[in-house]
Amino acid sequence: MHELAPLILDLTIMLGVAGVVVLLFQRIKQPVVLGYLVAGMLIGPYTTHYGLVTDIPNIKILSELGVIFLMFSLGLEFSFHKLTRVGFSALITGLIDVSFMIILGYCAGLLMKWTPLNCLFLGATLAISSTTIIFKAVGELGLKTKRFAEVIFGVLVMEDLLAILLLVALSTIVTHNSLSSFNLVLDALKLVLVVGAWFIVGYFLVPPLFRRIAEYISQETLTIVSVALCLFLVTVAAYFHYSTALGAFIMGSILAETVLIHRIEELIVPIRDIFAAIFFISVGMLLNFAVLLEHWPAVLFITLTLIFGKVYIISLGTFLTGQSIKTSVRAGFGMAQIGEFSFIIATLGAALNVINESLYPIIVAVSTLTTFTTPYMIRLSGRLGRTLEKKLPRRIKYFLDSYSTWVYRVQSRSEQNPLLRSVTLRVIINGLIVAIVFILINNFIFPEIYDLTQHKQTAKILSEILAIGIASPFIWGMLFSYKSVELPEYTKTTLNPIVFLVWMLTLAEIIVLSIVMFHTWAITGFLVLIAISFFTVAYQQLEKSYHWFEGQLIGNLKKRPSKQSRYEELAPWDTHFVEMAVGDKSPFIDKMLGECKIREHYGVNIVAIRRGRQTILSPRGEEYIRYNDTVVVLGNDEQIDFFKRKVVLTSPDPEQADHLENFILKPILLEKSNPMIGKSIRASKLRETLKGLVVGIERGNHRILNPAPETVLKQDDLVLIVKIKKTDHD
Repeated sequence: MHELAPLILDLTIMLGVAGVVVLLFQRIKQPVVLGYLVAGMLIGPYTTHYGLVTDIPNIKILSELGVIFLMFSLGLEFSFHKLTRVGFSALITGLIDVSFMIILGYCAGLLMKWTPLNCLFLGATLAISSTTIIFKAVGELGLKTKRFAEVIFGVLVMEDLLAILLLVALSTIVTHNSLSSFNLVLDALKLVLVVGAWFIVGYFLVPPLFRRIAEYISQETLTIVSVALCLFLVTVAAYFHYSTALGAFIMGSILAETVLIHRIEELIVPIRDIFAAIFFISVGMLLNFAVLLEHWPAVLFITLTLIFGKVYIISLGTFLTGQSIKTSVRAGFGMAQIGEFSFIIATLGAALNVINESLYPIIVAVSTLTTFTTPYMIRLSGRLGRTLEKKLPRRIKYFLDSYSTWVYRVQSRSEQNPLLRSVTLRVIINGLIVAIVFILINNFIFPEIYDLTQHKQTAKILSEILAIGIASPFIWGMLFSYKSVELPEYTKTTLNPIVFLVWMLTLAEIIVLSIVMFHTWAITGFLVLIAISFFTVAYQQLEKSYHWFEGQLIGNLKKRPSKQSRYEELAPWDTHFVEMAVGDKSPFIDKMLGECKIREHYGVNIVAIRRGRQTILSPRGEEYIRYNDTVVVLGNDEQIDFFKRKVVLTSPDPEQADHLENFILKPILLEKSNPMIGKSIRASKLRETLKGLVVGIERGNHRILNPAPETVLKQDDLVLIVKIKKTDHD
């Protein structure tokens, strides 16, 4: 008889026990992830003495695959469009969170009279929240489309990037007994360069590939190709000594821009669920009750420090970046835990022999406890956020609302003047490509040239000439990055500071790369003169080559996003769009919109009605609702949930074409001379003039969602209109 492999028996026990426990947890309406943790504790080596699970090394490999597929799945749902939407908030909040939690953890260690290095590693382990745990908990609670969840996912991505720098910084401190700011800056630049290269190459190659194979690829082949691409970038990330989870997330976000994203998401779900279950079960197996009992004061103190610190710091950080009170509170409560990166940091400290043996099991215990509390804290945050908005003193609420609306208004004004953002984006992308070309030439071409010439200086000069020649279209793209936008009138007769700065940055990058890569101090100036002459002669060809590349890249990035992400881009403040199909039991069938009084009863607004292939934007009160119509509803989380509870509608067909792809959210600031001031929305004829629907008005610190047609417009109102791009009469 064939002997059964230990791994198969281990999986049988793990999934069998987990299945029973999870069924029980679902019966009592508790999160599934908690069931996995309990199952892990029941079969773990610290609970039983019978060795139920024996093949620990292979279980660790499978649990790592669980992290990889969870992050890959997160990337599929959190595409480049969502990342850019919360980029500012995620960057600032992530920096604030990591910095202050390290300080808070260090101080907590000092209070427990730990050594400085133990205190430092404790702070580092408390700084990074767990992406896998949060993603699983938010998904189970059905909150992934909420605004606070979108902010959380953006902050988590930023934290994962910062965690990589944190690992480098900790290694430098321990190895050299000091923190070298120069080395840290170099590592940060390397991280930006490598991750930027992954994004650029991925967006340039992957979406066109999937467009070509979309018509004939089978489900089986699509699954294999998607998983292969995921594991490929995971392998590349490991080669550069970066987090494998980061590589999986980036590949997911690249595939999120392809035409097959919906099919890929459906195919990955069962794979993700199996390996994610193994991951969470293995985390539960790490909990040692003996250590927990021995060090329970430290575990309890660190757990409370983590929860209160994360809630306060992240809530403050998200609010400072312009989020509402409710969104900020929910983000803070949702991120109050630690996970896989904390284990990695603790493992690094143990490998360097600079932390106590008890720190790792304490961190595992804190992670397990906060994993238990996460779903309940997310549930609690909704009620607490609503209570805060109601109970805050009027003066404090006025101040907080004024700050939030001020930040939103500043961002809206910056979007109306895209000059700086557009130029900056082009300079960064082209600068990354130029740096990548120089690095590739230095690492792979220079050694071959040196073998041929046997003269090092000649090889360096030839390599630099080759690098400048290959990178020349992208150097042109940096030099003339401002040509894609219209410069202000006054700059056409004077020296434009933007043009001057762009040219100086471009020249500085070429000189620095030439000196660092090829050490050609004396030759660099001469080669720059040659490059200028080359640019003068081949100007048109370089422009043509660059525009071809930019057209391919931007075309891939601007392919139609998913329906939900498109709606999220159109929604102001903390609102979002939801599609609902009119079923046969709907109370609205064959009634006029005015008769239904949806705005008055539910607080939501019908932005559009989709009937077959026709889309009726901004439907009037005389428009009828028919059976099988799909209505696009705008409202905040509470309004949408109330509308769903009171009105029984069905879900729309996910494969139905998205007719709102050409719609944008247009903010209009009514300055003193605007003729619309003093008129009602109906009298101003905004609907007819702009062919759009007024979905919000920001007046001082007061926000009016879905304003009534009789609302009178006032000076300095910020009017938000959903309209079609191609009919801009402003």
